[in-house]
This record gives sequence, structure tokens and C-alpha cells, in this order.
Amino acid sequence: MAFYTVMTPPPGSGGLRSEIEQARLMPERFSWGAFLFTGLWLLGRRLWLATLVFVLIFAGLVYLRSRFGLHPGALTLSYWTIALFLGFEGNNLVARKLARQGWRLADVVEARDLAEAERRYFERALAAYPPVPRAPIAAPRQPTPPSGSLPIIGLFPEAKGR
Repeated sequence: MAFYTVMTPPPGSGGLRSEIEQARLMPERFSWGAFLFTGLWLLGRRLWLATLVFVLIFAGLVYLRSRFGLHPGALTLSYWTIALFLGFEGNNLVARKLARQGWRLADVVEARDLAEAERRYFERALAAYPPVPRAPIAAPRQPTPPSGSLPIIGLFPEAKGR
């Protein structure tokens, strides 16, 4: 079972019900995308400051390699160390970015997958609201039998009751 952090948008972005509908669920697990595609993943999540820090650190390491003869293995090891850190902490960086923008931590949900986590969160969040009243369903009308003779439609109109 995985844990999912639920963040809701800042107040004033609609009613409480629309805030619940706009909630973002982020898994608390290792992010393979951040591990394998570090810089691109940071850009894709719009983490500008973290991307800048990543680029500066990596540029500094490349400079140390060219200027002072740093071993290429050290450069590779440092890159994968940063990638491993982002794999573990990438989703937390996204949550912190949202918190700085005014999003609030609404809940932490335990579930097998994202669909189940969403279902559990919506059940909990909407439990405080009274159910929406439904319009009464009208009873179906009984068809009235036609009066008079009906024209015969079909291939054999002269069947005469056979």
C-alpha cells in the first residue's frame, strides 16, 4: 500500500466543493522519472529554482573536471547521487512548491493505486456534506391503445389473421 498526499488549492479559488474537486494527489514513493530524467523532470514539474541549482552544481562539477582533472567516474557518481536524491525527494519538492503557492495539506490517504486513493479521499471529504437532493422520477406512462382500425404495414397485408 502506498501513501498519497492530498493538496487542495488556496482559499478563494471557488467554493469548498470545487476546492475538493481540484485537489492534487501526489504519491509518497520513489519517483523513477526524477531519477532517470533529472533535469527534464524538474523542468516538466516547473521547479525552476531546483533546476537552476541542479544545472549550477553539474556545471561546477564539469568545470572541476576540465580545470583540475577530476576523474570522470567522480562526475558520473555525483550525477547519479543527485539523481537518487531527486528520486527520493522529487515529489516532496513538488508538494513544497504547491505549499509556497498557498495550497494546503488536506489529507494523507493510504491506497493501492491512484484511483483508489482518489475514491477514498472524495468519500472522506464529501462525507460532511448532505447528499444532493435528486429530482423525483416520474412514473412511466402507460401507452394508450389506438382507437379505430390500423393500416397494415409489412410484406403480407392480405394475411387476414392467419
